[in-house]
Amino acid sequence: MTGDAIGGYFPLELPLARRQRHPGALRYQSARAAFLALLRQGRPARVWLPWYLCDSMVEPLRMAGVECARYAIGADLAPAGPIPLGAGDWLLYVNYFGLCDGQVDRLLASYPAGQVVVDNSQAFYSAPRPCLATIYSPRKFFGVPDGGYLVTELALVPPAEQDGDSIDRCCHLLQRLAFDAESGYAQFAAAEQSLAGLPPKRMSSLTEKLLNAIDYEAAGSRRRENFAFLQQRLGNANRLPLAPQPDAEPLCYPFLPESPIRRGALQARRLYVPQYWPELLAENIPIPPFERGLADGLIPLPVDQRYGSAEMTELLQRLADAAAASI
Repeated sequence: MTGDAIGGYFPLELPLARRQRHPGALRYQSARAAFLALLRQGRPARVWLPWYLCDSMVEPLRMAGVECARYAIGADLAPAGPIPLGAGDWLLYVNYFGLCDGQVDRLLASYPAGQVVVDNSQAFYSAPRPCLATIYSPRKFFGVPDGGYLVTELALVPPAEQDGDSIDRCCHLLQRLAFDAESGYAQFAAAEQSLAGLPPKRMSSLTEKLLNAIDYEAAGSRRRENFAFLQQRLGNANRLPLAPQPDAEPLCYPFLPESPIRRGALQARRLYVPQYWPELLAENIPIPPFERGLADGLIPLPVDQRYGSAEMTELLQRLADAAAASI
């Protein structure tokens, strides 16, 4: 039997394929799986990671048996000081919130590009730089169940096995589409957890088709507009200095208020924001004070393509109400 089936029942209706983003990238089931594949191929002696980083990117080092060293960042989100990078070491830098292209370029001017991995999980729209590797996580920007991109100079062979579990990670996407944010949260958390500890596999056919149906230009434009809207109204109250970024399509608006805002107060007003990353607040983790303050107090406000100025105005009102309730 050859070719696709003809006739029969319909699949989920999707727009015709649009122009892909990062068309030359290797495609994995997640960013962490892409990082694990890179580690197993490159076999570094040690990898320098920022303290302010999700544990999902530390997990591949444990699985690959690679030593982990840590470095601090400053208020500009760049490394706070020189990093003693050895000949067999790699340096991973996070393009925080999709707002650190300038920091990436300065880093590459200071360290051997062949030893630098840029984690663009929060910077889907940022172009890969000439470095060892760049990693992307599209599900942080779009309604897809999984997926990761890897652009690298290393000669990696794509995994023979293709991920077949994407359909099991779609329940929260459909729940939110059909009902509301609350009804699918448990399924969302389960889908995220299902990506932990897996060997690298090729991106599923389902995820690839979903990604090909996205209007990336429209989504990026909306993100720029919403970010500018919030920066104009919150910039003077934000303790995190944000340089003007008129061309950036950011992950969120990272708001660090003068006084803490209780997450319960935000949730009571149905304003749901992630916390990057609560596991860093454990007493046994010697995280530097600045990063601890980010993990504890940063409010990453949504600026994504679902929303326009009316929703941003409503967001500001709910934020103000939650701040008043937190006093």
